[in-house]
Amino acid sequence: MSFVRYKTIGAALAAAAALYGCAGNGSGLDSNGNPIGAGGDGGGSGGLTADFKSIQDNVFTPICTRCHIGASAPEGLQLDEAHSYSLLVGVASTEQPSVKRVEPGDPDSSYIIRKLQGTPGITGQQMPFGGPYLPQSTIDVIRQWITNGAQQSATAQSLEAAVKRVQRFAIATTSPDDGSIVSADVSQIVVAFNGEIDSTMLNNTTVTVDSGTDQPVLVTTAVPEGNPAAIVIKPQKPLSNGTYRVTLHGSLANLNAQALGSDLSFTFTVDALQ
Repeated sequence: MSFVRYKTIGAALAAAAALYGCAGNGSGLDSNGNPIGAGGDGGGSGGLTADFKSIQDNVFTPICTRCHIGASAPEGLQLDEAHSYSLLVGVASTEQPSVKRVEPGDPDSSYIIRKLQGTPGITGQQMPFGGPYLPQSTIDVIRQWITNGAQQSATAQSLEAAVKRVQRFAIATTSPDDGSIVSADVSQIVVAFNGEIDSTMLNNTTVTVDSGTDQPVLVTTAVPEGNPAAIVIKPQKPLSNGTYRVTLHGSLANLNAQALGSDLSFTFTVDALQ
């Protein structure tokens, strides 16, 4: 059974994929270089607060998604609302796999902070690519969110709890997206659910990856720290050119013992630039 019928509306944002080399041009920033909040305030003066929804609304969506969206997102990091949390918290950076993109409770060990600050030792360029760069006051708010545990906002958590009560356990988003074409080798696959998954059920029979020739791909699967509603699937070696199918067994369940109920799969194609 295909996963496509479980996709969230937010996944439609992937259609707006941007080029890798695009640069920030100040859209979404006030005259002082701070993100513009919902009420028109700058990020350093009340428009931006140290919770995930505020950071999404004032930084990731208006600034970062000019590049970090869709199948062509740099390093596979999609920062639209549908994908950002599951791809950030507890997930390894593809540039430096020994460092988490967001390490809950530890901003200095979080690669996103290093990239935003242009810390010596990062791979590639400071973000946003080409500037203008975020003022330290804005970065400090993101640092505080991470220090506080990098939780989803209270609103998001409330909505998640409501979903658990009225809907069956299901897949929310995937990265890469179902049916997408990815222009770089894939070092990790992330699947987000609408509830916290029972990690004891993850093994090489409940989560599988096959190539287009139905050959199994050796992978390991784990729940990222601080991100219990997601799993990270790591191939033994990055997936190069070809079509791949990820299958999640119907017995996988959330912590309330609600199972997926049937096997769900999604596919993507790697067409890496040579």
